[in-house]
Amino acid sequence: MVQQQAHDEFGRLVRGHSEYAARKRRLAERLEKLRLDYDPSPSQQMLLVVIAGHLDDAERCRSAIARTRATNAARRLLKDIPRKPSPVQLVTARELLDRLRP
Repeated sequence: MVQQQAHDEFGRLVRGHSEYAARKRRLAERLEKLRLDYDPSPSQQMLLVVIAGHLDDAERCRSAIARTRATNAARRLLKDIPRKPSPVQLVTARELLDRLRP
């Protein structure tokens, strides 16, 4: 996905850039990251869109109060969605040696 810059080399706004489209791109990227980390049910998948919006607000807000509010809202919603299980760890050489010793 090609991201369009908001400003040219002289600092002027470029034609065709909109903050609305930039936010939609940011939310889509964050939603993909959330789907990789969490294992939501179909109803919880709809919540992931809301959570992505809260996380984006927490990252972009200027007010510390609004950032904290958005972070806490995302954290409260995420605690109800189970994470994907971590990949199974392979047995290390040390563990294999310890199994051989009586």
